[in-house]
Amino acid sequence: MALRALLLLCGISGLVTGVFSVNVTVPECPDGWVRLENRCFIYRDNPLAYTAAEAMCNSAGGTLASISDSVENALAFQLVRDANSGSVVDTWIGVHDGITEGKFIRIDGSKSKFFDFRAGQPDDFGGDEDCVEIDDEGQWNDETCTDTQDFLCSINLW
Repeated sequence: MALRALLLLCGISGLVTGVFSVNVTVPECPDGWVRLENRCFIYRDNPLAYTAAEAMCNSAGGTLASISDSVENALAFQLVRDANSGSVVDTWIGVHDGITEGKFIRIDGSKSKFFDFRAGQPDDFGGDEDCVEIDDEGQWNDETCTDTQDFLCSINLW
């Protein structure tokens, strides 16, 4: 009993005096990725259909970028612009309504209510537009998933 009390006292003393320390490692983004808070983003100049683009993001440890607010949307638009010398090409992001028409969900399962569709969108033109892209004005548009486009990936660090 006395030994237990001594060990407890030493443990408490160590906590108070800082003898015990905890090292915290802050996760880093992989090379070439851009960090925004707890997420990393990368633009891929490799036109693919939506599902193939998602598979490429998965192979890098992430998903197509599920943009959750205006700051992430601005970053995504800037990444596309920077990669294309100031111009913008339509670019896949991780939002779709492929399960239930008109009910857009994020491919990573996040629950943000942020959507930035341009005026008149989404319109499901031709009854065949289930995947979402960032357009040349930095807003969103629904598009046919088999179109080939560049894409944005993201990784959650925690």
